[in-house]
Amino acid sequence: MCFTLLQGYWALWPYSDGISSSCMECSFFGDLFSASALPLVATGLLHLIYWRLKPRLILKTIFCVVTLMLCWYAIDTTIFDEREASWSTYDSIWYVGILVCILQTSIFGLLFGVVYYFLGRRLN
Repeated sequence: MCFTLLQGYWALWPYSDGISSSCMECSFFGDLFSASALPLVATGLLHLIYWRLKPRLILKTIFCVVTLMLCWYAIDTTIFDEREASWSTYDSIWYVGILVCILQTSIFGLLFGVVYYFLGRRLN
């Protein structure tokens, strides 16, 4: 959850002062915090599957990083849509969303992967 909040703040900081079109009174932190439940649930489900299948650590790491990065992309695009795109005109919200968050998602995905891999090696 910590990685999700940090990544979201970095990627969407320019839009944090904007008003959300779905909830006029909601704060940026509240939107980001509630949206961070998605990756928490997704990685939890992955770990339940891992518990049954017992794949190698490198495969666990790759699947977790890819799942987390896809969740971050969906979260960033959704919050961008609510705070910026709903008030403006954009042709392709998903393309603009990837331009907004590609650097942050890649860096935090790599950082999470390294931490996850080394913690997994230490615990096994």
